[in-house]
Amino acid sequence: MPEIVKRLKKAEIPGGKFEFSDMQKAAVNALPDAIEEGAQAYRDKPDQLAGFVRDQLNKLPELQETRLPTGQSNLTGRSILWVDDQPMNNVYESSVLKRLGASIVSARSTDEALAFLRQDRFDLVISDVGREENDRRNPTAGYELLEKLDGRYPLIVYTSSLARLNQERARLAFGAADTPRRVIELAVQALESNM
Repeated sequence: MPEIVKRLKKAEIPGGKFEFSDMQKAAVNALPDAIEEGAQAYRDKPDQLAGFVRDQLNKLPELQETRLPTGQSNLTGRSILWVDDQPMNNVYESSVLKRLGASIVSARSTDEALAFLRQDRFDLVISDVGREENDRRNPTAGYELLEKLDGRYPLIVYTSSLARLNQERARLAFGAADTPRRVIELAVQALESNM
């Protein structure tokens, strides 16, 4: 995959040259990173690995269409705390943001996220809404984290469905997303506006 990207970086097209945007390069270059991480996580589970790879490949077209606020982006030195009890669901999105220069720390629970926030300074928090915490399903964990942060950090709610989002409880969030494309657009916007 990296060799293909190198060859296609500047492809000749009748009538001119086409150059990949930073986002397109990041989306393509992040795919092998995501698949490698999945291969490590699911090395003894070939069926799960196959499903994981298929899911990541399905994200590529959407991520290549992502538009950055400035067209280009450099998130070097910016840090994100990503809170999700299923971090493998966000591997590709995380890899794209890393390719744009951001560093990402993963937390699986609200308690773990708060511990990280006490130890380090983050520029952005991304959180799912419902998660397994303390051996029980907490369908409002993301809202509870958002309320505990009380506006001290920009937080993006990343959910499977915006239609089910509790708008009142999410009102303090920087934004909400239900697609890989939108979460990356919001993350870049939040990090660039907070520089």
